Amino acid sequence: MVKMVKRANVTAVLFLCFLFLFSSASFFGDTAYAGWKFLTALSTRRHYRDWQALETSHFRLRYTEADEQLAPWLGREADQAAKEVSTILQHQQTVKPWLVISPDQGTLREVFGWGEGTGALGVYVAETIIILSPQAWEWEVPAQRQAVFAEQGPLVHEYTHYVLDARAQGNYTRWFSEGLAQYVEYRVNGYEWIEASSSLANPHYTKQELEQYFDQLPNQALAYRQAFSMVSYLVELQGEAGLNKMIDLLGQGTPFYDALRQNYGLEQLDFIAGWRSWVQKGVRWYEIKG
Repeated sequence: MVKMVKRANVTAVLFLCFLFLFSSASFFGDTAYAGWKFLTALSTRRHYRDWQALETSHFRLRYTEADEQLAPWLGREADQAAKEVSTILQHQQTVKPWLVISPDQGTLREVFGWGEGTGALGVYVAETIIILSPQAWEWEVPAQRQAVFAEQGPLVHEYTHYVLDARAQGNYTRWFSEGLAQYVEYRVNGYEWIEASSSLANPHYTKQELEQYFDQLPNQALAYRQAFSMVSYLVELQGEAGLNKMIDLLGQGTPFYDALRQNYGLEQLDFIAGWRSWVQKGVRWYEIKG
């Protein structure tokens, strides 16, 4: 059994850490950001240090007794995901991130201080990836859970967040991170989140809303779809080579929209106008499901 210690102030601590994440990357440089990441990793991983452990070529796994039989398979799936993401994003891994397999949503909620009704399939923070065990995918038939996880699971998505963080050192916008993760996920697994509320026929969020309030926006499906389409537009302009050049500039400390201008020759307003014109020509962005 795993004993979880609930901290009433964990939400506030994480919020302050995220504020420091963006400020450190922009104003204090790589050294301060590395310090933030180290301390945040310690704070996050303390919940899982006594869990069972397994090391693969790319990850340090932590899991409970409930996933003892599944852990080797998940390790292999994670290694394959890491290889495919690294090929697209030209990443040479030097540090093995933790991959934590949460046995249920209750454990995730307890660690992050989330309320009832809140959950996630995957979370990335400070070189630590936390995923919900396929065995807890209760909306799928038990016999199909591993197969569905392999096709639609969060490994590619969350590892992309890790790679972007490692290469850009926190110097990126929220919409770019989520858009990139979805783009790579689509490239590798062919999966995209589509439902009625995600259609870009709905009123779009502003750039400011996506940057400052992404996680609080009422239509999360639309916010994610919009971010995905914005990164896909960048790929349309200069391919994946352009994306990687952009990430290189971010890793050098270039402010996000300065990097956009240097790499794509676009000011912020020109980028948004070009994206709007481009998505209007693409039927896929107006698809609905359900």
